[in-house]
Amino acid sequence: MESDPAQHILRVALTHPECVDGAVLEPEDGRPRIRLDMNVEMPLDMKVDGISRSGVRTCEPVMLKLPAAFPWRSPRFYLREDFPRNFPHLMPFAATPRPCLVEGDQDEYFLQFGLVEYGIFHLIEQLAIWLRKAAISGLIDPAQGWEPMLRRDFRDILEIDADAARNAVTKNGGWVVWQGRFFRRGKPEACLNDATETWISSKGVQTPLTQKADDKTFTSRRGDLAVSLGNTVVGVVWPDKNPDGTPRISATYLPERVATLRDLHARAAELGCGRGLQSFLTNVERSFTGMSLLAPIPIGIVLCVRRPIHLIDSTSDIELLPYVVEIRADPNRASLFALGDDEPVAPAMHYQSLTAGLLQGLSGGPARAGLAIIGCGSVGSKLTMHAVRGGQDIVAVSDESLLRPHNLARHALGAEHVSSNKAEALAKEVAGFGKAPTIHKGDLSHDLRDPELVKQIIPKTAGAAINSTASLSVREALVSTATPRLRAQLFEAALFGRGRGAFLLADGKGHNPSHCDLIAELYATHGGGRAAELLFDPAGGLTEIQIGQGCGSLTMTMDDARLSAMTASLSQEISRALDAPVQQGLIIIGTADEDSPSTCWTRYIVPAFETVTIAGSDGWQLRLSQRVADMIRAEAKAYRSVETGGVMIGLTSARLKTVTVVDLLEAPVDSRRTSTLFVLGTDGLQSSIRSRHEQSGRTLFDVGTWHSHLRDDGPSSTDWKTAADLAAERAPPSILLIATPTRFHALVSPRKDGNG
Repeated sequence: MESDPAQHILRVALTHPECVDGAVLEPEDGRPRIRLDMNVEMPLDMKVDGISRSGVRTCEPVMLKLPAAFPWRSPRFYLREDFPRNFPHLMPFAATPRPCLVEGDQDEYFLQFGLVEYGIFHLIEQLAIWLRKAAISGLIDPAQGWEPMLRRDFRDILEIDADAARNAVTKNGGWVVWQGRFFRRGKPEACLNDATETWISSKGVQTPLTQKADDKTFTSRRGDLAVSLGNTVVGVVWPDKNPDGTPRISATYLPERVATLRDLHARAAELGCGRGLQSFLTNVERSFTGMSLLAPIPIGIVLCVRRPIHLIDSTSDIELLPYVVEIRADPNRASLFALGDDEPVAPAMHYQSLTAGLLQGLSGGPARAGLAIIGCGSVGSKLTMHAVRGGQDIVAVSDESLLRPHNLARHALGAEHVSSNKAEALAKEVAGFGKAPTIHKGDLSHDLRDPELVKQIIPKTAGAAINSTASLSVREALVSTATPRLRAQLFEAALFGRGRGAFLLADGKGHNPSHCDLIAELYATHGGGRAAELLFDPAGGLTEIQIGQGCGSLTMTMDDARLSAMTASLSQEISRALDAPVQQGLIIIGTADEDSPSTCWTRYIVPAFETVTIAGSDGWQLRLSQRVADMIRAEAKAYRSVETGGVMIGLTSARLKTVTVVDLLEAPVDSRRTSTLFVLGTDGLQSSIRSRHEQSGRTLFDVGTWHSHLRDDGPSSTDWKTAADLAAERAPPSILLIATPTRFHALVSPRKDGNG
C-alpha cells in the first residue's frame, strides 16, 4: 500500500469500470478527501437527457472521506448537496446526502475482505449498484416489499409491539394512548437532539389521559444527576380516510428530516395523520391543566402510514414512524412545549418489544403449545428458559422447595432468588418475557392425586406438561391422574450418569403407554452399550453433598456446562416431539463420551401397552408391552399342538395397582409341554432370573409366569390351583397369564399367609 492512502484509494477506485475519473482534494478537518466521478447506467432515453426521471445524473460526483481510524474504519461516501432526498437507503439527517450501501455495518463489510484494495473495490461496486437502482427508482423492489424509512444510528428508541400498533389502526382516522415507561439520560436542562438519550417502552396497554390527583400516568424520578426514569405515554396515530371513503395510502418515499414540532405537524399532515396528532397533543395538554412536574418527561408518538405494498419481511402495509418529544410542565408555563413549534422532536429507532412472535422468529421455530413445568430444579429451570426464549408460553410452574445457595451451581436462576420458592422465583423470571404462569407450591406426589389441584398444576391451557423432578412418587402420581380427560401430553426429562446421559419420555395417545410403562421399557431394552453403562452405573447416581455444617443433600455431581448441554438437547427433542407428534409413546435417550462434548441421541417408538384385568386381585391390572405380547403370540403359534410358556419380567406398583411386563425368559429345558398342560421347569431358572435382574441394573424382577391354551377357554381349575401354588411358593407378585388364540387372561391367588 502506498504511503499516501488517498492516492492509493483513488488508484483502486479507478480500476472499477463505472469510476471514470477522480481526484484527491484538499483535506477537510485534517482528513483526506477523494472525488470520484461515477458513470451511472440508465435507459437510453434518460441518458440522452443526461439525467434520469428520478433526478440522478449520468455522471454523479461522489465525495469519499477517510475517517481518522482508517483503515480500521471504512471510508464514508457522500453525494452532491442537491442530490434528491426522496430515496430509500439514504442516511437520515446527514447534512450532505449519504447512501446506505450495505446491509448491516459498513465497517465490518469493508474489513471482511482483508486487503484494503478489495474492500475499496467492493464498496465502489456497491455504490455503482446503488446509483444504478436510484436512476430507475429501483431501490424499492415491489416483489420484496416496501423499504421502510432508514432510521439508523438514532439516539432515541421506542420499544413497542409493531403488530399491536398496526392492529390499533381502523378505517377511520384516530389515535390511542398506551401506558409507557421511559429512561432518559441527560441533564434536565438538556434538549432532545442535543445531549440526551431516551428509551421509551410500552406493552400496548391503553390508558385514558385523565387529570386526577393520584394519577400516575406521568411520573419522574432521578437516578442520578444525568439520569431520570418514570411513567409516560405513547400516542399511536393513524391517517384519516380519503374524502371518497377509501383508505389514505402514502406512496411517496419521504426522507426523515423531522427535527421540530413544526416539522412533525407538517409530516403528519402529508401522511393524513395531522388531525389525529393535533387531537392527541391537545389532550395531553388538557390532562396537565393545573398540574406541574419539575422534570422533563419524554413521550412517544407513532405515525402509522399505509403503503401501497407490504413492507419487506412483513405481511402488513403499515409502516411505523416513531418520534420522541418532551413535555415540560413548569408551573408558569404557557404550554407543555416550551418552545412552541420550535420544540425539538427526535425521530426514534423502533425496537420490537419482547413478544412470542419476536422470539419465535429469532428461534426459527413455529408457535407451540403452552407448557406446564412440574419441578423447577436445575433441569426444569433450564428447560423452562429454553422454551420461553423460543417464544413458548409457560402456563404453570410447580415446586415446593426453596432455592438454596448450592442450587446455584447448576440452576438457571441467579443469587437474588436464594431463599425464594423455586416455582415462585421461576415465575418471576419468565414474567420478564410477558408470561404469567400459575404457581403451585405444594407436595406434588400428593397434590397430583387431587383432581382440583391438578387443574392448577396442569391447566387446560397447557398443551404439554414436563416432569423434571426425577421422583418416582411424582411419576406414579402423574400417571395416576393421567385419565383421558387430561388432554395435555406428558413428558418426563431426566439426566443420569453424572450428566453424561439423559432421557426423555413422551406418553402416547390417551396416555398409553404411560411414563411407568416407558421407564420399564427403557430398563428392558438397554441391556448393553454406553446407555446401559451410564444408566445402571452406581457411581453415576446420587451422592450426598455437604451443603452446610452437619447438613447434606442427595444430588448428582456434574458441572453446569454438562447439565446445560444436555438440557439444551432435551429442549430441542421436546420441541421436535411437539412439532411432529406421534400416536405412540416415545423414548429418547442421549449419551456422551467421557472425553468428548458430542452427544448421540436415539429415538424409540413404543406402541400402546395391552392391558388385562387380573382376576382374583383387588382391581390390579397387567400391562404388556406390545413387543412382549407379540413374543407370546409368536411362541404360542410356534407350538400349535401343545401348550407352552415362560417367565414374565417387569415392574410392579402397589400404588398404581399395576404389573408391567416388558420382557420374557424362555422356559427351562426341563419344562413339559402337552396338549392340555404346561409345566414350567426349574433347570437354571433361578440363575436366569438373577442374571436378568443384574443385567437391568437391578431394576426388573420376575413378576409371574405365562402359558398358552390351545382353545379360547379361560382359566381352568388347574390354572387356579397353579396360581395358588405360585402364591405359596414365590414372592409376590405371582401373576399367571394365560394366552388363548384370541385373548389374554390374567389371574392371581391371594397368599394364604395373608401377606399377598
